[in-house]
Amino acid sequence: MKTATLFALCLVSLTAGWCGAAGAASFDCSKAASPFEHAICDNPELSRADERLATTYATATGGLSEPALKALRSDQRTWLDFAQRACTRDNRPMSTGRYSEDGVSCLVSTFAGRSDVLETSRMISGQRFYPLSRYATFLDPDGVGNDDYYWPVATHQFSFAQLDGSDAAADAFNAFVAEQVDALAGASGGEPGEGDQTSDTSNSITVKDVDERMITLDVTTYWYGHGAAHGNYTISLIHYLRDKQRALEASDVFGTKGWQKALLGLVVDELKTEHGEDVMLDSPGDIADIVTDPTRWDLSDPYGLVIQFEPYEVAAYAYGAPTVRIPWAALEAYRAEDADGFRYGY
Repeated sequence: MKTATLFALCLVSLTAGWCGAAGAASFDCSKAASPFEHAICDNPELSRADERLATTYATATGGLSEPALKALRSDQRTWLDFAQRACTRDNRPMSTGRYSEDGVSCLVSTFAGRSDVLETSRMISGQRFYPLSRYATFLDPDGVGNDDYYWPVATHQFSFAQLDGSDAAADAFNAFVAEQVDALAGASGGEPGEGDQTSDTSNSITVKDVDERMITLDVTTYWYGHGAAHGNYTISLIHYLRDKQRALEASDVFGTKGWQKALLGLVVDELKTEHGEDVMLDSPGDIADIVTDPTRWDLSDPYGLVIQFEPYEVAAYAYGAPTVRIPWAALEAYRAEDADGFRYGY
């Protein structure tokens, strides 16, 4: 008798805690009825992706408070609806037939993506973080009536970190993250990618580091316009000051007049030294606003300020998203009195 984990399907009949352990959703594949069930039972790669998801979910929910657990369970049900729409041709859960080879490949990627999100649920420096997400799908009008169109459904995903806790500090952090999500999504509480029916997006705000002073967040965005040669992405950082309940500002690190010009000069020199002929920069002024933007500063290196660039800003797309490191010693004359606290996390 062949069985499958079929973790996603257990959520259809989710009751309190029923899906809380890996393997709890195993079932007799001879009784598979829906195309979604058959896809997971009949395809080893998708079955393995489902098994990974079961284990990941069990790990992700471990140790959460009841409110956080309830939120994550609800989130998983939302994802299940998304998964059943994302890989079809009409943006509806399939009730008959079988998934095509492309459909199965899409499901494998969709399951793996959800596992990646759930794997961000963890303890960091004594703080318990977990992810929440927003999902949306839209029928691509260019694919209507065209069975050869490769992207019939536009998919949009946005995951973001939340701090598990009932105190004011957790409330403030979670509200702050929600504001960042709304700003990136462009609509307060709205669906991600709302109105965008011809591209796929996948955005995230995850916890990079936690210390006494800050919670540092990685912000990544990715979008792919249907039919384009390749997608594009951005990388940035948000440094949340725990005591002030706001994002880091440039004046928190630099307090002396002229620091902008000094930092820009050092960055331009370092770009040429580290990246050589791959640098494409017409004028230093083109990157002045980037260099002085705290969302481009990686403060995790106590010996230097790392500046993060995005594709196309200083190099060709194929070169990726380069960084440069400026020794703190070179910026000694410009640092604010309290700057070392941000470097060392106290």
